[in-house]
Amino acid sequence: MAQASGHKRIWITGASSGIGAALSQHYAGSGKVLGLTARDQNGLETVAAACRAKGATVYSYQADVTDAHALRACSLDFLSKVGQVDLVIANAGIRVEEDDDYQNLQIQEETMKTNFLGVVHTLSPFILAAKKNRRGHLAVVSSISAFRGTPNSGVYSASKAALNLWTESLRLRLKPYGVNVTTLCVGFVDTPMTATLPFWMPGLLSPEQAAKNIAAAISRGKRLVTIPWQSKIIWNLLRVLPGSIYDQLILFLARKRVGPAQTDRY
Repeated sequence: MAQASGHKRIWITGASSGIGAALSQHYAGSGKVLGLTARDQNGLETVAAACRAKGATVYSYQADVTDAHALRACSLDFLSKVGQVDLVIANAGIRVEEDDDYQNLQIQEETMKTNFLGVVHTLSPFILAAKKNRRGHLAVVSSISAFRGTPNSGVYSASKAALNLWTESLRLRLKPYGVNVTTLCVGFVDTPMTATLPFWMPGLLSPEQAAKNIAAAISRGKRLVTIPWQSKIIWNLLRVLPGSIYDQLILFLARKRVGPAQTDRY
């Protein structure tokens, strides 16, 4: 399997803040060529400058992963500059705490477009090139929320569950061509969103810690990994709980919080 040090040409979405920004700076260094994309132009340029200061060559693109045509144009431009890409990290996503009994269809649609179709749009331009070259690594940032439902994040959990199955199918499709596919189910990360959550968050990570764990999993060529280890243990237990016990436990832990719904983009 290719090690992280062998990943010289890297494409990262959602690079303007949070995990995406931390991953960009983690991989930045002399000899590295990064293609960074995000919706937030100012945040993106700040991250790009920090990566250049570490010696990386950086091409930055303002784009929304829900816009397939615009994202494809950016991806193909990057490919034209670097020839081939060693690692693609589909990181961009959105999470909205749903306190309205799932009545806001805009939230439902935007979440699925960003978290699921956004990843499809991200990887699509690189899949054929990876198959042709018989090399490359596609990594997808998913979530522990994919494993079981919770009362305030129905569409978020659904988008990540769909993503996990799609990514697994893609891995099986590309395995004969020597292309690695890694699904990263990340636990709680310290963001303005998690600051409002009213329950214990085991293994809460900073974006930098999350990036370090993600990079380590990618370097090991993992197929599916849960980050951090605390989340892996807890969610493995929750996945096998009988439905009646799970319902009581989660409803107790996820008591309706006070205040408006919060949106987290990454």
